[in-house]
Amino acid sequence: MADLRTLLAAVLGLLLGVVCLAAPGAVVRVQTAGRRPTGRDGEYGTDAVPDRWRRLVQAVGVGLVVAGAYFGYVALG
Repeated sequence: MADLRTLLAAVLGLLLGVVCLAAPGAVVRVQTAGRRPTGRDGEYGTDAVPDRWRRLVQAVGVGLVVAGAYFGYVALG
């Protein structure tokens, strides 16, 4: 029988990784919700997330998927 905590870590890592890869802009917006914007010079309705932050969230997502796959391999293998 596989260790339950290891299986949960695998599932959580895979799910969070997929979310970070699929919607990096949403992850950045959720993490910065409630903070005041630094500048008010944008157009009304724009909610642009810098590409640098998107790439960082995607890199974290890749790391989470790799970690989740590793934990799944350890638990089931």
